[in-house]
Amino acid sequence: MTNPGTSFSSDIESADIERDPAHVAAAEWFVRLQGAEVSLEDTLAWQAWLNESPGNARAFARIEAVSQAVRSVPVPRPVAAARLAADRYDASVPLKDWKASRAARWPWMTIALAAVCAGIAVATVFWRAPAPETYSTTVGENRHITLGDGSTITLSGDTRVAVALSKNTRTVELQKGEALFRVAQDPLRPFKVRAGDATVIAVGTAFDVLRDSDRAIVSVTEGRVLVVPAADFIPVSVMREFKPNLRTVRLDAGQQTTAGTAGIAEPSKVEDPAAATSWQTGRLAFHLQPLRYVVEDVNRYASKPIVLEGDSVGALVITGTVERSNIAGWVGSLERAFDLEASEEPDRIVIRAR
Repeated sequence: MTNPGTSFSSDIESADIERDPAHVAAAEWFVRLQGAEVSLEDTLAWQAWLNESPGNARAFARIEAVSQAVRSVPVPRPVAAARLAADRYDASVPLKDWKASRAARWPWMTIALAAVCAGIAVATVFWRAPAPETYSTTVGENRHITLGDGSTITLSGDTRVAVALSKNTRTVELQKGEALFRVAQDPLRPFKVRAGDATVIAVGTAFDVLRDSDRAIVSVTEGRVLVVPAADFIPVSVMREFKPNLRTVRLDAGQQTTAGTAGIAEPSKVEDPAAATSWQTGRLAFHLQPLRYVVEDVNRYASKPIVLEGDSVGALVITGTVERSNIAGWVGSLERAFDLEASEEPDRIVIRAR
């Protein structure tokens, strides 16, 4: 198998494509995905196959490049029946002379074949991902965005996403903060959201992604998604033997998972489905969360950032709600409940043990 940057034509010279299992499977997947009714299971299985090895992804990309190149070749004008009849060999002239005259009559055939080869080479070698467009919010601001494919993204406070849409791909990177995604149905263009150590893959569904400093929480409100490791390719055998958490997790509606450097956790039930997206209405809800993560989320709406002093304070486990309009009242309740002390400084609020 050649390097990803090698041209399609050199791949043909260095490998027997028809006998390459990856290319055979890629062709089968391509045909399958062209069907009128493609199930979510089909799309998720296709994505899992792509993630099994870089060779699978390259093989599918080549199949797509060939298809696009062929579709780009203009259809020749119809040929009159008399001309077709005149092209039939009747042995009245030497065969060599007839072949020469035939080639002169059909120059468009050579041009079409050259166009196909050129299109394949250009599509394979010079294709570039679309430039992403960035959307962001300030502290305390929520924002609703409608994308060109009909999908929507609702951004929480102090959140930033980079969106790249093309004819073949829909990708988003959640660079910080929290966002609710409502994905328009398109089985041939799975919607992918990268958040730290995980990538969420959906076809047409709704899910929330919260990205903290060292983890991402994915909560599904409608349909189902795949959550896959975002690290570079790791052989399946290595993942199974040494990193049991570095594998794909499927989430159905009402489930969530946490992804971090250690991998992706098993799916768990969302304790309060409404609470997962209640930040849209000014209410932050937490269930058995370390205070350090709670403060990260609260700071996206706080007029003054809250700073925790000491690891033991950050490790306190919190369950409850925070009203965006009364963050000061929540800080006071923390002081009473956990025997903490909050000191307001000109540019921040410091919480420490008494």
